[in-house]
Amino acid sequence: MLSSCLPPVTAVAIGELRPHEEYDRKILYEVALSLQTERMVRDPIIVDASSLMILDGTHRYWALRRMGCLSVPVAMYDYASSSVGIARWNRCIASPAIFLPNRKIRVEHSNTSEALAAVMERRASLALIGASGSQLVIEEVFEIHRAYSLLSELETELRAKGCGISYATEEDSFMRLRRGEFSWIMVPPAIKKEEALEAALSGRLFPIKSTRHIIPSRPINLRIPIEWLMEAPAAVDPKLQDLLSRLSFRRVGAGAMVDGRRYEEEVYIGETSNP
Repeated sequence: MLSSCLPPVTAVAIGELRPHEEYDRKILYEVALSLQTERMVRDPIIVDASSLMILDGTHRYWALRRMGCLSVPVAMYDYASSSVGIARWNRCIASPAIFLPNRKIRVEHSNTSEALAAVMERRASLALIGASGSQLVIEEVFEIHRAYSLLSELETELRAKGCGISYATEEDSFMRLRRGEFSWIMVPPAIKKEEALEAALSGRLFPIKSTRHIIPSRPINLRIPIEWLMEAPAAVDPKLQDLLSRLSFRRVGAGAMVDGRRYEEEVYIGETSNP
C-alpha cells in the first residue's frame, strides 16, 4: 500500500504532460531501449499536480510518447508548496584551460565568492570557477533563457574540443573540484519556479539539465507494464491502483544510493508483498 508520506500516484493522458526542458537524443535512445527491453516503467514521472509540468522524468516521457503510449504513471506534487524546491546543475569540466569563443560577451576575472554572488544576483550569465581563479561571463542584458542558451552553446563547443563534461550538484561539484577530479565548474543562474512553469506552458523549453527539483519523498520500483500504458487512463488507473495496493514500500533515507543513483530525498522502494 502506498505510504501516507508519498504523493498520489495515478495514470494520466500522456498528451497532457508539459515538459519544461528539451531532451538529449543519446539519453532518449538509451531510455527508450531500456523501456523496450524491460517492457515496464519502474518509476512514475514526477509532475506538478496543477499544471502537469514535468519536474523529473523528461526522457521517460518522450520515450513513452514515441512508443505510442496513451497513458503515463505520474506522482503528483504541489509545486507551490515550500516542500518542493528548485536548484541547478553545475557543469564539471575536465580541461586545463577554457577558451571562450569570440562572441559579444564580456569576461571579467573574479574570486569564487564574488563570482557566485554575481550569478545568484543575475549580474552575470555564467561563472567559470577554477582552482586558481574565476571568470564571469556578462552580457549587456540578462535574460534567463539567453543565459541557458549560452550555457548550452559553450557546453557543445567544449565537448567538440574534447573536454569531458559531467553534471553535479553545487555541493558535490565544489567537493570534487577541491579533490582535483576536474579543472573547472561552470555555474549557471538558478531558474525560478515561475520561470520553469512559464517554459512548460509556453513551450519555450530550457536545455537539458537546467533544473534540479527537490521533493520531500519519491516512490520508485513500481514496475508498471508498458502494455497497460497503450490504453486510456480510465482503463489504466484501476490496474495501477490495484498494483499499488499489493506493494509494500521500504523507506530509504535521504542521500542514499539506489541502483547507482543518489537521491537527495527519502525514497520508498516498491516491493511485492508476501501473499
